[in-house]
Amino acid sequence: MEKVISAFRAFFGLGTLAAKLLMGQGLRRQRLIFLIQIGVVALATASALLILTASYSFRQAITQRLHSYLGQFWLRYYGEEQENRPLPIDRAYVENLRRAGCRIESAIHLPMLIESGTGRYEGLNLVGVEASWWHTAWGEALSQPMSAWGGDTMVVLSRTLAEQLGVKVGDKITSIWLADPPRLRRLRIGALYQVGLDEIDRYIGFIPIEMAQRLLGWDSTQVQVAHIFPSRPVSDSLIQAVTLKLPYLYELIPVEAIFPDIFDWLGLIDQNVQVILGIVLGLSFFSGASAFLVLQFAQRLRYELCWALGASARRLWSLTFFQACMVTGIGMGAGTLIALGFLGSQALWGWIRLDPENYLIPTLPVYWHNGYLWAVIGVGGVGAFLLTLMAYPRRRWVRLLTQTE
Repeated sequence: MEKVISAFRAFFGLGTLAAKLLMGQGLRRQRLIFLIQIGVVALATASALLILTASYSFRQAITQRLHSYLGQFWLRYYGEEQENRPLPIDRAYVENLRRAGCRIESAIHLPMLIESGTGRYEGLNLVGVEASWWHTAWGEALSQPMSAWGGDTMVVLSRTLAEQLGVKVGDKITSIWLADPPRLRRLRIGALYQVGLDEIDRYIGFIPIEMAQRLLGWDSTQVQVAHIFPSRPVSDSLIQAVTLKLPYLYELIPVEAIFPDIFDWLGLIDQNVQVILGIVLGLSFFSGASAFLVLQFAQRLRYELCWALGASARRLWSLTFFQACMVTGIGMGAGTLIALGFLGSQALWGWIRLDPENYLIPTLPVYWHNGYLWAVIGVGGVGAFLLTLMAYPRRRWVRLLTQTE
């Protein structure tokens, strides 16, 4: 019973000492070491959360913008010379997709060469779309309201492409379809758009789908690509629905496969982030471990008193683990608040600006992921356990340290 009481007193004394250190009482050296350790853990936590959230937000922003503008899946003919392969509209398949929560937008992609009145040339992909296409995110991307969609002369270009060609709304351009033989057509710019994604703004324009069908000699039921816009997150049931009864010789591919350069670039950024994160966590752990070991060495007399009062090795190990968890928890809490403050200010004011030509978006967005917080908490728990293993005082070590004084 006396040993239990002694161990309880030792445990209570450790908690009191930690509270005194936290409140600024006690020895100045120990207080300074304690605050340095908390600061190291706080900076490591804030850095980890900010790095992970920034990387995740950047990837999510690029992916969601591509999905909102070009669909999450494309249904097209499997093989070469896709522009010469009309896609029969299978009504049963389309209805199956719509029941699964997908919106279908038919399109025809034509490689074109555009010539402006000033003699400038630009190659791009003119996409023939229906009027419903502008009821999606593309409607918000238009710089001004557009007149009725249709006819044989209307074209929509991006502001980026219009500046390169030196044209504006209402001007006429010449389109050259690189077929055999080549076909020329005079088009009038009906509107301008801008989505902020360089891969789209520089290389994609739009014409009515009827014009594209007449150029190819197709009827109104023949299209080339079906853009699929799911209205809910992709799940196994949705994948099963879009792959069920897939037309013969046609493939269903994600938009990530259409623009592999963008996602390869994002993967390279993720690899750099992982390297930086590993360096930050490694340096933070060794810095925090050094401070924790110095603090335990400064309090070695306490451990000698605990042994003298009859505290067991298990009890002393739990006391050391408690102090490691307390320091780590306080530091991680402070670091989380710092990270949330930075992320909240970025979400409100967008003070971190990006170069759209290099990063595809003008401002770094903020997408919070709870999994990263739990991952950081788990790493902190493992770190506290490792600190305990490193700093746990064995009886012979305590005696040796006391004798060396």
